[in-house]
Amino acid sequence: MILAISSSFDKTIDYISQKHGPDEFYRFNIDHLSDYEISYGKNGFSLKNNEGLTLSEENCSSIYYRKPTPETLPDFIKKIYHPHIYREVFAFTDGITEAFSGTCLTKPSILRKADNKIFQLRTALSLGFKIPTPLITNCIDNVINELTTPILKPLSSGIIEHENKKEFVQTNFVDFSKSTKTLKYSPCYFQNFQDKDYEVRITIIDEHFYPVKIASRNKLDWRKNNNHIDYDIIDIPTHIKEKSLLLMKKLDLKFGCFDFIVSEGEWYYLEVNANGQWVWLEIELGLDISKKIMDYLL
Repeated sequence: MILAISSSFDKTIDYISQKHGPDEFYRFNIDHLSDYEISYGKNGFSLKNNEGLTLSEENCSSIYYRKPTPETLPDFIKKIYHPHIYREVFAFTDGITEAFSGTCLTKPSILRKADNKIFQLRTALSLGFKIPTPLITNCIDNVINELTTPILKPLSSGIIEHENKKEFVQTNFVDFSKSTKTLKYSPCYFQNFQDKDYEVRITIIDEHFYPVKIASRNKLDWRKNNNHIDYDIIDIPTHIKEKSLLLMKKLDLKFGCFDFIVSEGEWYYLEVNANGQWVWLEIELGLDISKKIMDYLL
């Protein structure tokens, strides 16, 4: 059985389990951790949910580590203890994944390293990818001096959570009319704006490529709300395939979602998301990404 470590609102796990058989998955929703009895001993981990369904490590074929989110703790636990509890929870969930000797997609230590934009940037540059001029800094003078048309995007996840709400930091042009006095407290990822004909999302699972052309009305970020997008399956240059596989190998990944800009025939690498979303493309274009993921996990 596949252990899916995620959260109750993870639509990707909903989709893949419904399509390929709920009985193939044991779902461990970290945002409902208190509904489980969890333990780890000399025989590995053991989980039991509030319906009495159990999974022991000896009966686990693989782990699909997705998007675990900590539980909202009750009011009788003082807030000063919440960070400690969350660290303990992730020490357990990450620990059972790291210690697992079978197939895992993907171990959290690999995800953390691969998704670190500085490490990823250095590795991609060493492989010869063309990249719009990057600059990670907390000094606005550096931005002014080194970039001509700077855009700003998050260095980490770009998700801000507060009072059970979420905000998302998205790619935007730098607005020099606004105050930048708080920049010195936090480094940001800046990049020269690169004009584009279209973007490409390449989902790779175990060396199987799913390249999709994304033609967007919004030329800055196709993820913006109320944007019009056309999707098409396309062929990609051999050198992009080769470099992408090399980057996957360097980052120790079997799964990744690559983003590229294409401008006048030139391909510009933006990033690879080691745990990116893919379901909407499978539905939109009739791809079989989920089958390849299941083939890898089973």
